[in-house]
Amino acid sequence: MRLEGKVALITGAASGIGQAIALRFAAEGAHVVINYHPGGKHSGEEVREEIARRKQSSITVPANVAQRGEVEDMFQQVLKEFGRLDIAVNNAGIEFKKPFIDVTDEEWHKVIGVNLFGSFLVSRAAARQMVKQG
Repeated sequence: MRLEGKVALITGAASGIGQAIALRFAAEGAHVVINYHPGGKHSGEEVREEIARRKQSSITVPANVAQRGEVEDMFQQVLKEFGRLDIAVNNAGIEFKKPFIDVTDEEWHKVIGVNLFGSFLVSRAAARQMVKQG
């Protein structure tokens, strides 16, 4: 239980690699914040239920990490529930499974928005909170 009492936010944690990270952090004793895209096909409830079966605490928080306001709201929820944040994992990411030459400008902007700008927004908000916590 190396992470006992720590609060960990994992973006894109409702499925895939993010889900595996969330479950491992819970197994190590962390309180887990399961972020998911509000318009996605996974809500994070399955992950939350699995963490609860392991007798660990978690919450699900919808937020499009490419949207500053949604990231700020997500952090308010984290602080309301747990009062702190110790770990942030930028796992959320998107891709378009098609040949590169067929990717539209709009699709590319979505990729950059989530994969790059989203990581920046979450990391900056996490760093600001961590500085406040000392």
